[in-house]
Amino acid sequence: MTTSIPTSKTIHLFPFTSSQLAARFGMPLKPSVILLRWPVVIVCAYLLLYPAVEYLPAALSHVFIILYVASNVALYFIAEEKFATWSFYYPFVVSDTIVLTLSLTMNGYAETNFYIACFLLIIASCIVDDAKLRALASVLASLIYTALLMMSAGTPHPSVFLRIPFLFVVSLYYGYFTQFVRTEKTLRQEAEQRSRGQKEILDVLSHELRTPLSVIGGYAQALQHGTFGEVQPEQEKALLGIVQQSDNLLTLVNSLIDSTRIQSSELSITQEDIILGKYLDELRLNYEHDLGKPVTMRWSVSSDLPVMRSDRVKLTIVLKNLINNAIKFTREGEIHISAGCSPNKKTFEFKVADTGIGIPATELLLIFEKFHQADQSATRPYEGLGLGLYIVKAFTDMVGGQIKVESEIDRGSTFTLSLPI
Repeated sequence: MTTSIPTSKTIHLFPFTSSQLAARFGMPLKPSVILLRWPVVIVCAYLLLYPAVEYLPAALSHVFIILYVASNVALYFIAEEKFATWSFYYPFVVSDTIVLTLSLTMNGYAETNFYIACFLLIIASCIVDDAKLRALASVLASLIYTALLMMSAGTPHPSVFLRIPFLFVVSLYYGYFTQFVRTEKTLRQEAEQRSRGQKEILDVLSHELRTPLSVIGGYAQALQHGTFGEVQPEQEKALLGIVQQSDNLLTLVNSLIDSTRIQSSELSITQEDIILGKYLDELRLNYEHDLGKPVTMRWSVSSDLPVMRSDRVKLTIVLKNLINNAIKFTREGEIHISAGCSPNKKTFEFKVADTGIGIPATELLLIFEKFHQADQSATRPYEGLGLGLYIVKAFTDMVGGQIKVESEIDRGSTFTLSLPI
């Protein structure tokens, strides 16, 4: 089973989604916007059908009405996430305001006091923050206008009856989008507060945990190598456990730090020339030790590797995560690490193949998600937070690469990293 994970170049400018905004409004955002706009479209279309004076030829007016109705139908085909950005609403709110004004003007049967009432109600809808108070004001305005209409002499024109719900619809329409802007601002402020909280956690992890763990590991290695005197076999075994556990804990801390930086968008790319042959030799030195289980590591590195320009730190984190993952999930057998250029010499390929437990086909598209683990049971034999492959995917995207995975249960997995040269 082979899965290619596409590289994402999307930059999210808004720290929240349409589902979060929908939760604030009590119903899905897209249907509510379309439903709210229908009364405005229908009222305007009806007013334009009964103009006091023929400003436009009837055929042209009818085409305009059809196009205006079609503009709301077209909203059904727009992606849901588009409705979560305030800039999306500006074009049709402005255009609807113009059409509303034109339809009332061309209809010609409204008095000056109606225009004043409508204008004041729109302003009130934009100012009043309480939705219930807005609705009450618009209902009262409609009722008062109805009473005045009934008291007037003469037979009213049919279009006059549309003015009764018109005030309520206009108030609801503009009040909704005003509330949307306020909600978006609130969500943005909440996102900024969460970001500040993540930065504080990052600082604590960096200064209060990572430094002591590095010191503990360093002292344990010094003792293990006999720097402070001869080490007995039982002591060496205990020191090996200290070194391994401190390394595991340091890896978890580093993963949390990297994950927090990815979430808060605090990472940047630092490009430098990397002599791939020398770089991989240095990487290999990190694994010149006993793995503590019947697993052998075999390296196959091409001798004609070029110089590549990339982010050394992020590349190292990606490669180490792939290798450490293979070691972690391989109980016995072999881990084969190979590196070389593609036949067209345009990409550098780094491949880690193991004979480990493998990954179920249903999990292949999920393993790069944050905190996801194929075995999520409380009794799983493997430690970790499920951040390693999430960081691999995020950093690979940042340096412009691509990650692929092939896996089969009980036969192992192969991860292939491709980077442009």
